[in-house]
Amino acid sequence: MGEQRHYQRIRFRSEADINLHDTAYRCDLVDLALQGALFRSERFLPINPSERAELSIFLPDSALRMNFTGELIHQRGVFYGFLFVSVDDVTMGHLRRLLELNFGDAEKTDAEFTQWLTRDRKN
Repeated sequence: MGEQRHYQRIRFRSEADINLHDTAYRCDLVDLALQGALFRSERFLPINPSERAELSIFLPDSALRMNFTGELIHQRGVFYGFLFVSVDDVTMGHLRRLLELNFGDAEKTDAEFTQWLTRDRKN
């Protein structure tokens, strides 16, 4: 199965919660992109492909967290890949800044952000 990625991913280790059916499952964030994230869970999560979950990513050494609604697009063993389908403005600001700091290139981040904003108009 070939994957088409349009956004650069960064390795970013942090704790996170995947909230399913009124239960929060603590897991680890493995990597992050403007469009989605990959998580690792020590336990099986009761979710099927295309199902949605509330995702919370805790920023290290901070009280801040980023909140998303994500759709499960793949699961391989203990790894769960989610596509972000909903994000609030505050979280998007944190995500954009985090990507900018890790890319080390504000122009590259701006280009990805512009691509993300216009993606639905191309369909």
